[in-house]
Amino acid sequence: MLADPIGGQMKLFCILALAFVADCCIGAEPTWNPADAVKEAEQDIRSGNIKFYWAGSIAVRPVGVPFEVAKKYPRADAGVGCVTNDIPLRERQEEYARRYNEKIYAYITQKH
Repeated sequence: MLADPIGGQMKLFCILALAFVADCCIGAEPTWNPADAVKEAEQDIRSGNIKFYWAGSIAVRPVGVPFEVAKKYPRADAGVGCVTNDIPLRERQEEYARRYNEKIYAYITQKH
């Protein structure tokens, strides 16, 4: 019985495609290291990608900036949802969001 070269190539293609998609998804997630927040904010300012991070469980809110300002811009999630056992992660997410948002808020208030 002969091997099916097309079927083997298709399996390889599917595996590589899945690995690529997984890498993209993982790579897009912030580190949630608060020390990196200002650097990300500066990159977003340079690229014109202005957004605010929101966090919370039942009551989601922009972290460290006025609600009325944040709702005018795209929203990014930094620990949204009430079901988590990783409290240190949520604390890092909120601190990251606070530092990031403060930098963005300072930029947009100076700009206008």
